Amino acid sequence: MSSWIDDESDDEDFYDQYIGSETENAESQTSEEDDEIDLENLKLDDDSTERSLYSSKSGITWSSIPSSSTKISSSNDTNEKTGPTGFTENVSSIEDSFMCFMSEKIIRKILIYSNMEHIRNTTSNEKTEEITMMEIKAFIGLLLLGGLLGKSKKSIRSIWRRNPLESPIFKATMSRERFEKIISCLRFDDKTTREGRGKSDKFAAIRTDVTIDELLLGFRVKCPFRQFIPKKHDKYGLKFWLCVDVDSYYVLNAFPYIGRQPHQERQTQIGASVVLELLLPLYDSNRNVSIDNFFTSVPLVKELQMKNLTLIGTLRKNKPEIPIEFQSNRKREIGPSLFGFHGGLTLASFVHKQNKAALLLCSKHHDNQVNMKNGKPIIVLDYNKTKGTVDTVDQMCHKYTAKRGTRRWPLCVFYGMIDIAAINALIVWKAKNPQWNQNKKFQRRLFLEELGLSLVSNLLDFRSKTSKFLNKDVENALAIVGYPMVKNLQEPEPNENSIQPKKRKRC
Repeated sequence: MSSWIDDESDDEDFYDQYIGSETENAESQTSEEDDEIDLENLKLDDDSTERSLYSSKSGITWSSIPSSSTKISSSNDTNEKTGPTGFTENVSSIEDSFMCFMSEKIIRKILIYSNMEHIRNTTSNEKTEEITMMEIKAFIGLLLLGGLLGKSKKSIRSIWRRNPLESPIFKATMSRERFEKIISCLRFDDKTTREGRGKSDKFAAIRTDVTIDELLLGFRVKCPFRQFIPKKHDKYGLKFWLCVDVDSYYVLNAFPYIGRQPHQERQTQIGASVVLELLLPLYDSNRNVSIDNFFTSVPLVKELQMKNLTLIGTLRKNKPEIPIEFQSNRKREIGPSLFGFHGGLTLASFVHKQNKAALLLCSKHHDNQVNMKNGKPIIVLDYNKTKGTVDTVDQMCHKYTAKRGTRRWPLCVFYGMIDIAAINALIVWKAKNPQWNQNKKFQRRLFLEELGLSLVSNLLDFRSKTSKFLNKDVENALAIVGYPMVKNLQEPEPNENSIQPKKRKRC
């Protein structure tokens, strides 16, 4: 794992309770230097020299010996080079890397809809102060700093109170009332047209113009597409499908699961449709995809092969393409593996526990190689190396989350967008500047600190130069964070010769 996520190791036990798979845990992973054995080259008994075939309920016949025509190298050379694209060529600062994902176009739309809500909630006698771009960026910066300092779950009042233990950055940036006003007015669509759009789109309140798995944004308030996943930390929340790069943990694509839309027919093959939509930007890239048994199916693997993508995934035991010999039973001993080959696909069955077999389908490996030390198929080891990528991103989001308690699900989604954008921004920044804090640990903490301070710096500078009547505590907070008040030159004191106004007499 890269050094910039070393600080996540403190919470490793925290996630062990719900990170799992049908195969064994990550401790079963081995390095590429481990010896391998090719079962095909071993001497076979006289009874096993004949070509064995396994039939399934679906009619697919699997061969126990790989075909020479499909036996290719298991290495997966991608057509596209990894690293920053031309989209990031103008990134010169940490804030620029973040704005690649939370762009000014997005913030400008949020600003328009939030000011519309602000005007609706303002009475005729009340003075209206529209939210500015500077304030929205500072608001996001305070959310990031709050997550970094562990204040996301604290009440807003406690963060702004007079206390030497509280950070002065919040009080110096904006008042508590202004922060609460921005939260209450934050909108992501036109509220006046939402009802009409909501009839055909449940996600209308926020919708705007590799390993695959699910991520849950904790949310317990009533929502038409709230999910319950007992193995996740938050258990109740909004489910998102994520496609994540295995090596860098870069989130390539994501979209929410909102169930069946109004007036939509019952959905079938949800797993396959999710995978195909997430991988749409990666077609013809010759990449490998790792998925769990919710998504994996033989038709999906064949369709991905047509799009120059390979796949490794676990299979549910009720799939009709699985021969009965590959299923778990009491007669099968722990350790030996079965392999089946059909049309460029490899089916592997590995008994890792008594009466339990891990079933994997693969289009990347086309042989029956196993590891000499532990007897596990190379397909299982390859899957174990990549299976927990989305869970790692979920862990990083929880570690320094910008999410605050809310009863509005669009705001919960916005907090999740900030967390993922910050992770992607760090990956882009490290790719563009590999020497940045290279020898330091906790690089993600340093990145979030610099990003948060960069987003609030413009408002701090503006406030220190233009504000005239600030509380003494606020002036002290500005001075502590490096933005002392710039006071106007005092008017010269009148001399004795100047005409003094007469003092008004008492009645």
